[in-house]
Amino acid sequence: MKVECPCCGWRGKNFLPNGVELRPNARCPKCDSLERHRLYYLYLKQCIPTDKPLRVLHFAPERILTKLFLSYPNVGYSSADIDPKKAMYKEDITNTSFSDDSFDIIFCSHVLEHIEDDHKAMTELRRILKPNGFAILIVPIKDEFNGRVIDKTYEDFTIKDPRQREAVFGQRDHVRIYGRDYKDRLEKAGFTVRIDKFAQTLSPNLAGRYALMPQHHTASETDGWIYYCTK
Repeated sequence: MKVECPCCGWRGKNFLPNGVELRPNARCPKCDSLERHRLYYLYLKQCIPTDKPLRVLHFAPERILTKLFLSYPNVGYSSADIDPKKAMYKEDITNTSFSDDSFDIIFCSHVLEHIEDDHKAMTELRRILKPNGFAILIVPIKDEFNGRVIDKTYEDFTIKDPRQREAVFGQRDHVRIYGRDYKDRLEKAGFTVRIDKFAQTLSPNLAGRYALMPQHHTASETDGWIYYCTK
């Protein structure tokens, strides 16, 4: 079966391998989208309203998703990152410069696992979200790592050395491994959370054609989960 990128329209026999432990059929050779980006792209296409003006905040912006947001004429788009070279605004996710109730949509993927005080970051995102808006806050969630069962989020802030962090958390700039209690942590910050198991709502043929789920021994059903958060 040939594959197709929903983000840019590229078609071919397979996507390229990607990752520290190479995942086959992962990265689009045209737009560089990975499995999760293609999943988010399809999901956002379903849930971004088109009938009213929207203010969108995109943390640690992925290029292909920036392009998607900007394709909507009703969207006022802002991007933010701790590195001013990577976004429109330099912002600390735990203490932003934005006013209360500023944004209709906040999108933040694979950021919170880098933040020591993730609770403060979550409450800050809730503060700047409009009462009728929604935030999509996604992190990598693991059921096991290096043979260890992850039954709840694991963190150890005494580990500072990047090499140790890579051994314990899987990446040099990660400070925790999230477990399936991630929803509880978001709710503790005040969000109402719905887990959309979006990948499971699509036909196997469609999910396979777009390669939406990682093909690797570390893959889990949680790779297809999207956390939809409201006040």
